[in-house]
Order: sequence, then structure tokens, then C-alpha cells
Amino acid sequence: MGIYRLSYKNLRRNKWRNFSTIIRIAFGVIILLLLLSSGIGMKTFLKEDQPIDNNLISNQTTNKTSNLNLTREELLNNVTNFFNTTFGLNFNNSQATGFISQVLSNLIYLVDILASLVFLVGIFGITYAMDMNLLERRREIALLKLMGFTTFQVAATHLLEAALLGFLGAVVGTILGSLVIFAATNFVKIISISVILPWWLPILVIMLTAILSALIALFSVWFHTKNDPNEVLRHG
Repeated sequence: MGIYRLSYKNLRRNKWRNFSTIIRIAFGVIILLLLLSSGIGMKTFLKEDQPIDNNLISNQTTNKTSNLNLTREELLNNVTNFFNTTFGLNFNNSQATGFISQVLSNLIYLVDILASLVFLVGIFGITYAMDMNLLERRREIALLKLMGFTTFQVAATHLLEAALLGFLGAVVGTILGSLVIFAATNFVKIISISVILPWWLPILVIMLTAILSALIALFSVWFHTKNDPNEVLRHG
């Protein structure tokens, strides 16, 4: 089990590079949580037919602000009038509803794509960090293999590092993202389009980030451990 302590030592030795990787992962997770939760909120709004009780802030502070008791029909009237006045259109409520629904649906697809791209950028940061670690430690890996450690054991240490980086980045991003979401839902409830954070979403994001981090690093780790240790030590 001593070889697996290398994961901890390597994380400490390359702390700044690993810190930047964690920040990139955390940023991607924050964006992912915000966009997914707001997308869930918009989808919920599109399915609603009942009147909307709009509070500027949470129930605990309703005595400090006035309540906006807008029905769905009144809200649609206001939106329809805005479009007709601003753009010179002649929408009725039904047309305005269809237009808004289409815009929100397209927006959901767009933000999901952006979330995926940002998330992948953060994940691939782990691949870069692991490649740099492996390039700096080729001789170390060769020595370990000559000492009798198997390819699986050597690769396992690097996969553990990647999984730890992904896990830490996901935890940091989930905590910060959840705080932003809770602040938004408690203090910015103007209409029923809100951000929704199901209990399973943070857990799912953390698990997927850790697993994807290890899987993405698997190829480069396996490639480097397949090199002939004698050639590596001879040529550096």
C-alpha cells in the first residue's frame, strides 16, 4: 500500500498546479449547477397553469416588502403589451405564450450546451495536470517498475490523483454553487421562474466529476506506464 501514498505526496508537491485544476473544475461545476437548476426551474414554469404568487424575497422577510400578486393572465398581458409596444407587433396572449415558451426552451438547450462545454474544459484541465506530472516523473515511474511494481499499481496512483482532484473540485464547486442557488431562490423570487436544486443533483455532479476525472486520465496514464523503463532511464 506504500505506493499509493505517492498520490498524496504528488498532490502536495504540485499544489499550485493542482490548485488551479481544482479551481477550473469548481468553476465548471458552479456553472453546471446554476444552468441545470435554472433549466429545471424554467421547465417547471412552462408547465404551470395556476396563478403565480410572487414575492420579492422569502417568506421570512415578506413583512419588509410588498407582495406582487400577479396572476398568470396579468403577467402575460404585461409581456404581450411590452412586445407589441416595443417592437410594433400585434401579438395576442396565446401567441405571446407560444413565443415565450419557444424562447425559454431554446435558452434551456443553449445553457445546457454551454454548461457541458465549461464542464469539459474543467475536466480536461485534469488531463493537462496529469500529463505534466507524468512527464516530470517518467524516471520515477521507470524505477518503480524496475523495483517490481506492476503497471496496474503505478497507474492506480495516478488515477487516484485524478479522482481526488475531480472530487475536490466538485465539492468546492457544489458548495459555492449551492450557496448561490439558495441565495437566488430566497431573495430574488420575482416570478415563479426560479432555480431548483434537487437533493440528488449535487451528489450526482460530485460522483460524475470524480469518475470522469479518473476515466479521462486513464489513457495518458496507461500510455506512459507502457514505456520500457530501461529506455526511459537511459534517455531521461
